Amino acid sequence: MPERPDPNAIPASRLVGAVYRDGAIHPDEPLDLPEGTPIQLIVPAGRTLIVARANAWPAVGKPSGAALSRPLGRIGILAELCLSDALIVLAGLLLYAITRLVGLTAFPIYFFCDEAIQTNLARALLTNGLRSADGTLLPPYFLNAEKWNLSLSVYIHLVSTAIFGNSAFLTRATSAAVSALALVAVALALRLVFQSRFWWAGPLALTAAPAWFLHSRTAFETVMMVAFYACFLCCYLLYRTRGVAWLFPAIVFGAMTFYAYANGQGVMLVSGVLLLLSDLRYHLRQGWRVLVGASGALLLVALPLARFRLMQPDAYTAQLRALDSYWTHTIPLGEKLTTFGANYLAGLSPAYWFLPNTVDLDRHRMLDMGHLPLAYLPFILVGLGICLARLRSPTHRVLLVAMLAAPFSAALVAVSITRVLAMLVPAAMIFTLGLDRCYGWVAGRLRYGLAAGAVALALGASSLLLLRTALVDGPTWFTNYTLDGMQYGAQQLFGEAIPELLAREPDTQLLVSPTWANNPNTYLEFFLSPAQASRVQLINIDAFMVARQPLDPAHQIFIMPPYEFDRAIKDRKFIVDQPEQILPYPNGQPGFYVVRMRYVATVDAIFAADRVARAQLVEDQVDIGGQPVTVAHSALDIGAPVNIFDGDPSTLMRGFEANPLIIELRFPQPRRIGGVTLTVASMDFTLRVIGTTTDGGPQVIAEQRYVGLPPDPTVSLDLPSGVRELRTLRLEILQAGAGEVAHVHVRELALR
Repeated sequence: MPERPDPNAIPASRLVGAVYRDGAIHPDEPLDLPEGTPIQLIVPAGRTLIVARANAWPAVGKPSGAALSRPLGRIGILAELCLSDALIVLAGLLLYAITRLVGLTAFPIYFFCDEAIQTNLARALLTNGLRSADGTLLPPYFLNAEKWNLSLSVYIHLVSTAIFGNSAFLTRATSAAVSALALVAVALALRLVFQSRFWWAGPLALTAAPAWFLHSRTAFETVMMVAFYACFLCCYLLYRTRGVAWLFPAIVFGAMTFYAYANGQGVMLVSGVLLLLSDLRYHLRQGWRVLVGASGALLLVALPLARFRLMQPDAYTAQLRALDSYWTHTIPLGEKLTTFGANYLAGLSPAYWFLPNTVDLDRHRMLDMGHLPLAYLPFILVGLGICLARLRSPTHRVLLVAMLAAPFSAALVAVSITRVLAMLVPAAMIFTLGLDRCYGWVAGRLRYGLAAGAVALALGASSLLLLRTALVDGPTWFTNYTLDGMQYGAQQLFGEAIPELLAREPDTQLLVSPTWANNPNTYLEFFLSPAQASRVQLINIDAFMVARQPLDPAHQIFIMPPYEFDRAIKDRKFIVDQPEQILPYPNGQPGFYVVRMRYVATVDAIFAADRVARAQLVEDQVDIGGQPVTVAHSALDIGAPVNIFDGDPSTLMRGFEANPLIIELRFPQPRRIGGVTLTVASMDFTLRVIGTTTDGGPQVIAEQRYVGLPPDPTVSLDLPSGVRELRTLRLEILQAGAGEVAHVHVRELALR
């Protein structure tokens, strides 16, 4: 039998924590400690502890070893962390701060509307006495364009904005500061729960992951969600190994994950259900007081969600429709489930994570890099093997659950890194477990100090190299700087050039093209004062090409991207002055032209000729009820006639400028029709229906005006003479109060 260890040689901080909780010792409960953990069994002996080492006592029982001579006290997990542990964590956080804050507004090169809007909403909340624009006190969710996907992140930005003010650097720095919680949570879980020798490598691995490097330098709300999810996992692991008290912070951090980002809802749903079921017996052993308390905590954190569902009952459906989720399409359920499965597996695919891809948008990836370094793959595979081999271990099951939960929300729409970013947390932990095991295989031939130094140097240098590469090479990795690319220009235009122009030209209005970015209205509020914003209009050159607008080069300056400048130069309606300023893209090419323009003397005649040409109907072929039908319609700028006969109101066609918008159906064989059902976008309008009969009689005409309808209304209009056989059916949709030039939206058309 191995020699009995001297318990006095074992620090007291290593003896308590795992089994001493709630003011009592639990000697008969399985500890589920990982291999290599120094303490296997702790039992009470009066006011002292009797201990046995795992590698010294082969049997589970009460050993007759010597007693620890110090009294038992309330020693928490912090007592287990020595000064060197704290210094290691601080060193890792210092490296993280350097690689996140240096050049923060220079990379990523864009400042996206989804970053700016959070600060805008926070400032508005402060201004309105913590009420939203509609008067709701402490709103549970905030509207971002068409989606209710902002909540907790706005309140966090409210704190930083109230203290420090508003800037692109501060907005991103706030997100980066919160993201550091992920590193602390990963370190604590590996150190206190898994007792890994390389526990400090987990945070470093996360720091050096390209996907985390890029996104933790943005203010996208997915970053905060991942940080809170890491804290949830850490607290749950501590609850599972250190005591029931950790269940309640786990619930709090789980709620913060849920409210930080819309995708966090699916991540927490799957995580919560799987952890509830897999650890059900453990939960039930905690007693009714704990179960009642946990249930009460869950109900409490669910109140904002319940309140939101009462306020916006259709929000989830509307969000899926705005994201064009296949779940809103009129396809068979089997096809939806197949698509979900394919998307879900894509989110777990090693090829997606470790190899460069073109699945994600350019602005969400780093050139020629996987989201995780390929060098991580062997260690993650080893760590994954450990977790699968120890499936009965509750701590290892938590990591597998986290991996399974990460792609769930993304699978409802399509995989993208912002939607599956939570995968990085279990990946960093599993990487560390694999690294620990690999070192165990060579421990007899390689000193720990040398191995640890090599790992720390490799991961630290990788992070610094990422920073250098991003700042030096990143701006020219992808040279599509427009709407479907990097959307470059928010800081350069609204933060620098526009304020300078407004100060230099006090009597001039700036006409700024919005076509290069999503929701550029957010930049007006973010970068400009109300007085400055009042002198800036977001409008593109097409508005001046379609119809004559007030155009005064003495008091108007256009700012437009190159493709609009080229159209203006080539269009016969304009005289374009030499650019007063050209703002370059990062690759040196012209990015934005600052110019003055005027109409030519004969512009009215040119506009008249254009209107005649555009009034000509365009013909398409559409299948309606199994019959090919010719659809003659006004010119469109979005969609096609097929979109209004597909049974899906989320798809549409939009008239280019015609008001009324004309849709004429020409049937190859006479068709019996008694009326129409029409779904349009929100507006007041008049619908006129004209049918041509097969008997050569007078046209059948019905007309109705609609005012004050709910959003995206569906209306029905019957023909006055009942069901008739028609050769053609013509619809004229006139938007009220819009004038001759209007974009009329049609979502669905059905014949009755």
